[in-house]
Amino acid sequence: MNKIFIEAKDKEKPECHFLKAIISHFFPGKEIDFICMDGIGNLFKEAIHNQMAQAEESGDIILVLADADTIAKGYGYKKRKTDIDNGMSSNGVTFPYFLYPNNHDDGDVETLMEKAARRDLHPTFFDCFEDYEKCVSGKKDKSGQPLYNVPDLKGKLHTYMNAQKLSGKQRSRLGSGDWLFDDNNYWDLTDANLQPLKDFLSSHLK
Repeated sequence: MNKIFIEAKDKEKPECHFLKAIISHFFPGKEIDFICMDGIGNLFKEAIHNQMAQAEESGDIILVLADADTIAKGYGYKKRKTDIDNGMSSNGVTFPYFLYPNNHDDGDVETLMEKAARRDLHPTFFDCFEDYEKCVSGKKDKSGQPLYNVPDLKGKLHTYMNAQKLSGKQRSRLGSGDWLFDDNNYWDLTDANLQPLKDFLSSHLK
């Protein structure tokens, strides 16, 4: 069994569905269990440590996937990597880990999802949405502060999928965090930007 620890709060979040689609397509037959940590801050907490210890005793493979995040958020690839390496050292544990989006740049899982989005098939959506972002973010109040909130990348991708002409069955999947990552009309899981993640999984999944 492969135990993959992810930042998501639960298995109904897009990160989990994104990974399921990738693993199902490129690594069929691999037995996977996702452990949701509800944030990277819980990685070295007792509850997660105990689950890792149990997995290790059972002979399971342990992998950790986390966001590198950005310097603006107080992290970024270098700091996140240092924090995890120091955490493993101080807690006497070790495990392979991958930092989204590509194990060397700043960013998060949504950064990687955006790379997989079919901009080639839906240029109108992305062009119009990005024009909207620029227009709204340029509006300031009297004190010079932004007048409106601009959707973050997760909001942008959620809007991307909600804007699609979907069947009732397809739309029902969106409500559970499944953004149809297995549908090539909306996502290209063969995009080169996903290769570092696939290489990591290929090296460690058993």
